[in-house]
Order: sequence, then structure tokens, then C-alpha cells
Amino acid sequence: MSRRESLESLESLLESFLERVVQLKEQRLSVLEGINRLDDIARQSSAGVDVTDRVGDWFAGHNRWLTDNSLRTADIERINSILSQFKDRLRPGPGSSPAEDKIHKEIDRWGQTGQKVSQTLVLKRGPEARGPVDTADKDTIALFDRKLTRLTAVFKDACHGKQHILSVAEDLLRAAKVQGNKDALILSAFVIYYLKQNGYKVEPYVKKLREAETIQGRGTLDA
Repeated sequence: MSRRESLESLESLLESFLERVVQLKEQRLSVLEGINRLDDIARQSSAGVDVTDRVGDWFAGHNRWLTDNSLRTADIERINSILSQFKDRLRPGPGSSPAEDKIHKEIDRWGQTGQKVSQTLVLKRGPEARGPVDTADKDTIALFDRKLTRLTAVFKDACHGKQHILSVAEDLLRAAKVQGNKDALILSAFVIYYLKQNGYKVEPYVKKLREAETIQGRGTLDA
């Protein structure tokens, strides 16, 4: 493989990777914002404010969550807990408005569909490894969040005493190759892509990255 082909392969890989990261982050933030909004509505309701219309608007704006697999099991549990509070205050029957009756039915639908979504999320998982498994390992997004936090710390350490990003890239590649540092390997790939996007000649760095990856062994980027 020529240097140009190697660079194009790396660029394509990183572009795909970064696009997925951004998409996951945006989706996750949207879910958290939506749940927090529902929580705010619940607090207003407990204070005696009529929030019937706001709850109806919330349902209309978030019904897609029941079919697009945006929610984690913990999200579903939190939403159902909040909705159960509304349900306790909305007693259908004589004196209730059509809007209240509709919301009561919608809460029931969310509860039933939410259980199906939760079960689907569990059934989609592959066979579990034998032996005890840390519950944190089941949450790949949380794992990646921690990885990003750790990479940020590694980057700050690498920047200490440096005046240019190229020097940082050199140190990271050295740590990846000599020390077998996986975080340095991943972070150096980020830096190289950044340099490429800003017009730097990165062929020598791509070569060093490949060398470090070969030394560490295939599959290290999965960690």
C-alpha cells in the first residue's frame, strides 16, 4: 500500500469514527434534555400548576423514542417513574377533561411500549461472558465517555512544555511505540487527522502510527 493509499484509508476510517461519535453524543444529549424537560413539567405539576397541555406536547414531540432505540433501560425506568406521578394525579372519570383522559391513556401506552423496548434492548445483546461482569461494562457509551476523559488528560500531559502540536504528536507516537500506550496510540490518530484537516503533511506520522499499531498488535484500538 502506498503512502497516499495509507493516508486515504486512515482518513476514511477516522471520518467514519468521528461521525459516529458526534451522532451518538447528539442523540444522547437530546434524550437527556427531553427527560429533564419532563422532570421540570412534573415539578410544576406537583406545585399545583396545570400542565396538561405541556405533557401532551411532550408526548407528541418524543413518541419516536418508542421505536428508534434511543432509550436505555435506565431512561425508560426514569420516564415511567415520572409519568406514574402524573397518572396518580390524573384520575379519569366524572369531572376529568378529554385532554386528561387522553394523557392517562398515553401514559399507559408508554408504560406498555416502554417494557417492550426494554426487553428488546436486552435481547439484542450477544451471549454474555461467563463469570462476574461489571455493570459499567454493559454501557458502551459510558465506557467511551470515560475513554474521552482519559484521552483529554493524556493530551494535557503531552502538551506540557511543548509549543507546537507537532511536538505533541511526536511524543504521543513515541509513547505508543516504545511504551505500548494504547491511549497514546488512539490520541495520536486523532491528532494526525486534525493535522491533515489543517493542511499539514502527515505521511511520516502515518507511517509511525502504523509502526506503533503493528508493535502493539492488531485490535488494540478496540480497547
